[in-house]
Amino acid sequence: MKLSMQKKLSLLILFAVLLISFLFTLTLKNLSFNYDFEAFFPNEDNELETYNRHRDRFEWDNEFVLLGIENKTGIFKKDFLTNVDKLTKDLQKINNVSSVVSPTTIKNTSLGGLSPIQTRIIHVNDTSFYKTDSINIYNSPELIGSIFPLDGKSISILIKTKEGLNKAKSDSLTQVIEKTFKRYPFEKVHFVGRIVAQDVYLKKLEKEFLYFLSISIILVVIFLWFSFKSLYGIVVPIIIVAISVYWTLGIMALFGHPLDIMTVMLPTMIFIAGMSDVIHFFSKYFEELSKGKDKTTIFSLIFKEVGFPTFLTLITTVVGFLSLLFSSIKPIRDFGIYTSVGIIIAFVLTYTLLPALLILFTPKKLLEVHHHDNKTHHIMRNVLFWIFRHQKTIILATSILITLSVIGVYKIKVNNVLLEDLSDRVKIKQDFLFFDQHYSGVRPLELAIDIKDKTVWDYEIIYQLHKIDSFIKKEYDAGFVFSPAMVCKTINKSINGDVQSPLQFPSKENYIDIKSILISNKKNKEIKKVISSDGKHARISAKIKDVGSIIIKQHNDKLFAFIQAEIDKNKIEVKITGAAHLIDRNNEYMVSNMTQGFLFSILVIAFLTYFLHRSWRMVLVFILPNVIPLLIIAGIMGFAGIELKAATSLVFSIAFGIATDDTIHFISRLKIELAYGKSLVYAFKRTYFETGKPIVLTTFILIGGFVSLMISDFQSTFYFGFLICITIIIAVIADFFLLPVLLFWILGNKKTDGKKSPVK
Repeated sequence: MKLSMQKKLSLLILFAVLLISFLFTLTLKNLSFNYDFEAFFPNEDNELETYNRHRDRFEWDNEFVLLGIENKTGIFKKDFLTNVDKLTKDLQKINNVSSVVSPTTIKNTSLGGLSPIQTRIIHVNDTSFYKTDSINIYNSPELIGSIFPLDGKSISILIKTKEGLNKAKSDSLTQVIEKTFKRYPFEKVHFVGRIVAQDVYLKKLEKEFLYFLSISIILVVIFLWFSFKSLYGIVVPIIIVAISVYWTLGIMALFGHPLDIMTVMLPTMIFIAGMSDVIHFFSKYFEELSKGKDKTTIFSLIFKEVGFPTFLTLITTVVGFLSLLFSSIKPIRDFGIYTSVGIIIAFVLTYTLLPALLILFTPKKLLEVHHHDNKTHHIMRNVLFWIFRHQKTIILATSILITLSVIGVYKIKVNNVLLEDLSDRVKIKQDFLFFDQHYSGVRPLELAIDIKDKTVWDYEIIYQLHKIDSFIKKEYDAGFVFSPAMVCKTINKSINGDVQSPLQFPSKENYIDIKSILISNKKNKEIKKVISSDGKHARISAKIKDVGSIIIKQHNDKLFAFIQAEIDKNKIEVKITGAAHLIDRNNEYMVSNMTQGFLFSILVIAFLTYFLHRSWRMVLVFILPNVIPLLIIAGIMGFAGIELKAATSLVFSIAFGIATDDTIHFISRLKIELAYGKSLVYAFKRTYFETGKPIVLTTFILIGGFVSLMISDFQSTFYFGFLICITIIIAVIADFFLLPVLLFWILGNKKTDGKKSPVK
């Protein structure tokens, strides 16, 4: 194609890119940030269906806010309790607050006289009762760990919020509650709950979105400057990947998909993955120009020697991200889809817009940078011949690393702590830890009870629920226990009229009157929260410490063993449900799903390799240098105590897809050199010279991009960036040292130019 025609086509491409970019500008105004907590609930084994049915029948288990108010000199101070009482009344008036449980509002009810008598557990305005109140409170086990801590230096207020509040109402409610308690001169207030965490997550997502992209751009600019030493060599590659990110975000906005905790990493992913294609194209273009080749003929050579390998790397990278479709979690599937879309866009722009820009303007300064570098070639030649002379050493070192890594793999634990994802620097994380240390915790424990042939009101049934209650209180060290048995014990205490006595479960004889009260009040709003109107379903709800899914699973196993031994399963069916339980299950499913996705990636890439080379030995050569780094990473995780969870399990499929890029470029270049009729040794040398610099540069760019994720306040994002960086480093070392050895073993016995290679 003549240069004039190329320029006309380039101008047409440039106009089309500008037009499409303008159209996406119209959609980007609709792009928003969102953190839908429940979007991460798994939909496997009908657990989500059980959860939805349970909360529709009773109430949502995570629609609450807890305030922990400290007073280091003790809580029985009139000024302190007066302010707590005023705060409680203010909180009750807030819109979208359904109820408030506070030390100053809890009352003991006595049904022993002609009419019910209610007395406060704390006489706020009469200090003469404080000593008696303190004794009564700390003789009531149900209050300790829930409303009061053991040390007596703080109190807790439970705020029940209205169910199903949208983001705007949740954010508004969070702000109003915070403004309300800040009006009082409390020493310190700890503020936790779903709507609080959601607000914190969203604000950090918005901030980190800009941080990740900005730091990635800065680091990439630095690496591009050292490589090309030209403003043009910086601006043009960044323009390509920036437009790719812009279009991808425009497509997300077009389909109404917000940025969430997963897709907030998407621009960084596209930026660093797309930059790899640009660098290989850019480097090859200027290398050929520096050799004196004409612009009109150079692109056909690039498409032949760089285009096809780059297309293969596109496939492997996209396969890595599309393996996330094996997840049952929608945000993770969406992350895989939209990142794949962005990487494909970057590839298309690399082979359309980039050639157009190069045809319209190519600075001469860049040609000088790509002149033959004898020093670099000398270093690479020495490295290559060192590899040939020490093949057995490389294999031995690799074998030792594999052995150690396998040992480390067996040390990996699958665990999940609800707010572990947040850095310890974040206040809400500190507030959650406060409730774990001084109270029974914030994590909801939810049991769904189905009664088979009787009703909850039968003494035999409710007594068995009382046994489950007692086990939960002891095994989980639970607080805020709310259940049919707890309601029964409260009524029993009221009937007896002894407000100072602890809660006790009634005898069968005493239960007759209690049963009558329960049935006559079965439509009472509070009772309906734990017993369905037909008496066939019940709920046990509590708050426990967030000790991690491993320990909680041990508690759960003991609970089910207790139920198996002590509870009549023909009459009662017990299931663990709730938001926290689903998050734990999500973690387990994610690890399983990502394992399937990783195997899918390997199979697809293995099939592609076999299709191209018609050799199972080449499949092995291709897979090994890219699987071994992942095995080493798994070993590092085991020895370092980095637990396997949703975020860290993502690393393997994605890193495998990215790590294969260098292997593809190396093998493709080697085949091209052999096809030119060069000897095996010379072909290896030319492959090192041709691919070495782009591989090193793209490696630095990839690391620079993923390093930006390590500044995140989200632990999952930090580990995602950290582990992929380490994987990329190990993968490039494997490609430079192990891959040539494996290739040489396979190709060394084959004849090149009719001669057997002399190098063993």
